[in-house]
Amino acid sequence: MNSEIDDCCETPCMVQALQVSFGYKDRKVAHQVSHCWHAGLCLLQGDEGAGKTSWLKALAGQLHLSRGVLHYPFAANGTLPASSFFWQDPRQPLSESHSRMTAERWAALQSTIYPHWSAHEFDKHVQGFDLEAHLGKQLLALSSGTLRKLWMAAGWASGAELVLIDEPLAALDKSSERYVHQALTEMAGALKNPKRPRSVIVAHWDAMQGVDWDDVMSLSAVA
Repeated sequence: MNSEIDDCCETPCMVQALQVSFGYKDRKVAHQVSHCWHAGLCLLQGDEGAGKTSWLKALAGQLHLSRGVLHYPFAANGTLPASSFFWQDPRQPLSESHSRMTAERWAALQSTIYPHWSAHEFDKHVQGFDLEAHLGKQLLALSSGTLRKLWMAAGWASGAELVLIDEPLAALDKSSERYVHQALTEMAGALKNPKRPRSVIVAHWDAMQGVDWDDVMSLSAVA
């Protein structure tokens, strides 16, 4: 596993892992890992079982660390407020209340959570993913691929300093896969705006040919 911190990067560090260890009762995921995720497009790359989703959960503060610390330099006191990160676990069942919301209502709820939400960006991604026909449907009626597209559209529109995306191409049609590549490429420059830097961290099994990543953290299973 890549555990080096690149102190020479010109863009600000958004998340810093210092000697982090975590995992589950029957499996370690990370052991004394240090890394710095800077503003820009960042990739967590690894095979099935390497811990990609677990890393995203840890970065979102939803997985307990057994050792070390995750520091968020952009946040007050280095702690992560809910309005500063976007994370929707695609494998986690929706709550009863959320599952019965329409996609449009759910998006409206997100706009109240994130102070830098962009309705223009959300509409652009809705069009790019061809989601217009699904906005009036309840989330429980949407396919896994459509839900992933909705999560991405909302995450990219959230304006959050930290956006965490898990396996963006899973269950997507070819047109939507192309749009993911296009959207990531188009947002890359804006993420490194010195006035308001942001980081989009994507977990995927390969490097998604055509995406110019600012940082790649290679994961391998910990024995």
